[in-house]
Amino acid sequence: MKDFGPIVPLVTPCNCAGVPDLIGLQAVCKEMLQVGCKGIFVAGSTGRGPWFSRADREKICRAAAAQINGVVPLIAGVSGSGLPDMVENARVMAAAGAQLAVATVPGYYKYNPQEIETIYKEFADASPLPVMVYDIPEFTNTKLDKGMILRLAQHGNIVAFKDSSADFERFQELLSALEGHPDFLLFQGKENLIFDSLRLGASGFIVSFIHLAPPAFIHLYQATRGGNYDQAARIQEKINQVLDLFHDTVEKRPESSTLFYILDYAVRQRGLCENLLLEQDGESPLWLVETAKKAVELCNEASNMSYLINK
Repeated sequence: MKDFGPIVPLVTPCNCAGVPDLIGLQAVCKEMLQVGCKGIFVAGSTGRGPWFSRADREKICRAAAAQINGVVPLIAGVSGSGLPDMVENARVMAAAGAQLAVATVPGYYKYNPQEIETIYKEFADASPLPVMVYDIPEFTNTKLDKGMILRLAQHGNIVAFKDSSADFERFQELLSALEGHPDFLLFQGKENLIFDSLRLGASGFIVSFIHLAPPAFIHLYQATRGGNYDQAARIQEKINQVLDLFHDTVEKRPESSTLFYILDYAVRQRGLCENLLLEQDGESPLWLVETAKKAVELCNEASNMSYLINK
């Protein structure tokens, strides 16, 4: 399995009307590069990619490409409602500077596994960019079959898989089955599974909460890769506390905007941008502001913990 490192699924700063704040986006991007992220992923779930128009996603991608300036790969979400939409998204993002296309199962309709496999193969055939298959059942309402993933990995233009299913047993099976594919990339998409996934050979991770305190997640990667498992386990334990807090919060308020309230608090506290929220999100409830504050504090404790251990 090929090593890669942490990829940030970049948030998209904007005003409440949904006009992208490209200066804010570049500021977030710059911070992630400085802290040590090995890839920038725009227009994904965390970046509200499906919300923005294709023209806005192109602007977002160009702004990120200008900030990155070739230092790390630029990855772009290209999911759509159907195959033609996905292919056109990939063409636009390729022209805007992206080097890898990330695609979920198309939305709206329900597909059987054979149909999904055919769609992915046809997309990979037509895409001007190498493809990362993205499994996020929470949003697509379908979970990809392990056998299908392994068959897709044989396609010449499918080079990576991001697993946000939270099915660690399947993830381990994929790691084992893909050992003979030294150039394939397998990424963990769940914060609580980072350490175990890296320890077993995952290529890296792509998680939203890296925005809360980027050094904690970078240090987790570095400690694991360096064989400092005790240090890594302690950082992971602190991150798990954040996940427990978030899960309790989502039980109380299950809307997707709950995540964006927390991310908005974090990046604004660091002075990176002015806003991530849209008009329909409204004002964050005071109790949720306190939750966001606590989540950031826990992640900062993880960052400080890793520093103290290194000292």
